[in-house]
Amino acid sequence: MNALKLFILPVTAFCLAASSAFANQSADTADAGFVSIFNGKTLEGWDGDPRFWSVEDGVIRGETTEETPAPHNTFCIWRGGKLKNFVLKLKFKIRNGNSGVQYRSKEHDDWVVSGYQAEIENNPGKVGFLYHERGRGWLVNVGDMMIIDKDGNKNVVGKVADQQELIDKQYYKSKDWNEYTIIARGNHIIHYLNGYQTMELIDNDPQGRLMEGILALQIHSGPPMLVEFKDIKVKRLRDYYGEARRLFNGENLDGWTYSSDALKDIWHVSDGVLVNEGRPSGYIRTKKDYESFLFHTQVRHISNGNGGVLLRMTGEDKVWPRSIEAQGMRNNIGDIWNIGEFPMTVDPERTSGRRTAKMHQSNEKPLGEWNDYEIELAGEDLAIRVNRLLQNKASDCWVTPGKICLQSEGAKMEYRNIVVIPIKTR
Repeated sequence: MNALKLFILPVTAFCLAASSAFANQSADTADAGFVSIFNGKTLEGWDGDPRFWSVEDGVIRGETTEETPAPHNTFCIWRGGKLKNFVLKLKFKIRNGNSGVQYRSKEHDDWVVSGYQAEIENNPGKVGFLYHERGRGWLVNVGDMMIIDKDGNKNVVGKVADQQELIDKQYYKSKDWNEYTIIARGNHIIHYLNGYQTMELIDNDPQGRLMEGILALQIHSGPPMLVEFKDIKVKRLRDYYGEARRLFNGENLDGWTYSSDALKDIWHVSDGVLVNEGRPSGYIRTKKDYESFLFHTQVRHISNGNGGVLLRMTGEDKVWPRSIEAQGMRNNIGDIWNIGEFPMTVDPERTSGRRTAKMHQSNEKPLGEWNDYEIELAGEDLAIRVNRLLQNKASDCWVTPGKICLQSEGAKMEYRNIVVIPIKTR
């Protein structure tokens, strides 16, 4: 048995990683599982109309001219197979015109493709939105969270960002290199541009949604244009993701209950945001049990202090119940706390008592800004990501159905876009 697979963890010296910057992530945390799919020299593995697609100076170039216009939207298709659940990262630069990254798509004749498209254009406020090429058309604007229902109706149910604030923060670099991150897991899709979340979709439309397909790069028909791509890499994810749904409906606390009546006055909903005043100590919890799942939310501190997310909580309500705590304390998001001697295995080098410190220094955003918090608890394995950086992990976690809880522990905190995706491990 691993020495750290204990109910009460030993006191061990721990250390924090020296850097929180994404550029300085070690390969095992930043790029584990990613495969480069462009060799930087040729179009080997890619297929597009040679009149428009080429490789020059280490980048894929898509270009049309007055003399050689595109007769229709045309694509450079990756021949490495279909993608289902994945994380895609690439860099692009566009000087003029309109382009996109096509995924979970279908190929037609003459390099024509239909499917989901992450928008590329030199237009802050539009670059980053989701389109359905040769399908349902516009889907999700920059800044929106969308649910498409089973009848194909599009419903904006929340905000992932304020569009004007994104523009003011220069989330898009005009005529410079930009990095797209596209994540597709089951019916749940997220786009990030230069680290900023630009949209989120839960697609429940059985006729229109796309669950698997090819990857391609687009040149739009119309005026002459030039778009360039480089550093293209993909991580294939497992096929075990179920149907995503919101845990918080943005209107009230349906589906949740309080750990005690004293908590009823300190949780409330304002403009689609779940607000916790911080005192007294306790939590709200789901009425249903969840065993294996991916939990994704945006969270921010309005004041310094403590909070957190409890996982697989069992037993009677009390402060604090047996569970795994994904820490929510300001500047400590990503730590793990073991509550009630919860069986699990953690890294002894980062563990002191019940606390397993995160792998890196804090990568949280400034006070008052939204952070991306993602917790994946799949069978015995736990992974915690803060603003897309893997900050902690554990193994041999006790597999048991339990509640998901949001703590009240001193800090005024806000949550929005709380999504759970069931994971089928058996």
